[in-house]
Amino acid sequence: MSMADGAAGFAFDVQGLQRLRSHAGREGEAGLKEAAKQFEALFLQNMLKSMREAIPKSQMSSDSQTELYTEMLDQQWAQNLAGRGMGLAEQLTRSLSGHALGNGGGNLLDQAVANSDSPFVGLARQAPAFEAWKRYEVRPGNAERAEHVEDFVARLADPARQAARSSGVPAELILAQAALETDWGRRRITTASGGDSHNLFGIKAGAGWQGQTTEVQTTEYVAGVAQKQVESFRVYPDARAAFDDYARLIRSRPGYAAARNAADSAQAAVALQQGGYATDPRYADKLIAVMATIGPLKQ
Repeated sequence: MSMADGAAGFAFDVQGLQRLRSHAGREGEAGLKEAAKQFEALFLQNMLKSMREAIPKSQMSSDSQTELYTEMLDQQWAQNLAGRGMGLAEQLTRSLSGHALGNGGGNLLDQAVANSDSPFVGLARQAPAFEAWKRYEVRPGNAERAEHVEDFVARLADPARQAARSSGVPAELILAQAALETDWGRRRITTASGGDSHNLFGIKAGAGWQGQTTEVQTTEYVAGVAQKQVESFRVYPDARAAFDDYARLIRSRPGYAAARNAADSAQAAVALQQGGYATDPRYADKLIAVMATIGPLKQ
C-alpha cells in the first residue's frame, strides 16, 4: 500500500501510521504532505465530535457500546474525507514547508511543528491527541472516563497485570478484551440458572474443556457477515479464574505467538485477531479504541 493510499485507509491502521512516520522522517516534503493529511483527518474527527455533542442524546443512543462504535465511525469518516482533501492539508503543508530544521535531527513533522508560526500549528500544540497520534499511544483523560469505566479498571487492573506477566500480552490489551466482551462489566454471560459465568473473555468451551459450561446466543462472523448462533462457553468460579485461564490459552496456542512477542499493545491486538481469537473483522480496531480509553497500565 502506498502512503497516499494509507491516508484514506482504516483510521486504526497501526502499521500504516508507522509507515507514515518513517516516511515523514526519510522523505522530507513528501512525508510532510502525507502527515498533513492525517492531521486534516484529526481536525475533521474533532469537528464531527463537537457536532455530535451539540445534539441532544436519547437513552437509546447514550450507552457506552453505541458511543464507542459512533466514535469509531467518525474516525473512519474523517479518514475518508481527508483522503479526498478539503484544503486544510494543503495549507498546513505550505505553512510548514521550508522552515529551518534544528541540528538535533528527528522527524521532519515534529521539528516543523516546533518551529512554525502557522495558525494550524497552534491548534496542533493545543491538541494532546495530535501528539498522542504521532506516538501511537493515547493517555487516559481523567475527565473522559465514566464512573463505570473507572470502577472496571480499578477492580480488574491487578488481575490483568498478573495475566500479562503469565501470558506475555500487555495488561492494557487484556483489560480491553474484558471490557469489550462485557461492556465494562455491565453485560454477563450467564449460566442456565441466571448466575454469572465470570467468563470475561468470551472463551468457548471446546472439546477439551472439562469444567462447567453454559449455552448462550452470540454473534459470529462468517465470510465477514454477522450471524446469530448458540455456542457453549466456559464457566468459572470467579473473575481471577477467568484471567488465569485466559493466560493459559494465550501461552498454549502457537497462533498467538505474535501477540506474545509484539512490540506494543496495538500490534498485539492486531496479532490476536490474525491468530483467530475472534471472528469480528473489526476486533483489533475495537480493542485499540478501548485501550485509548483505558490508557497504559504499569506492569
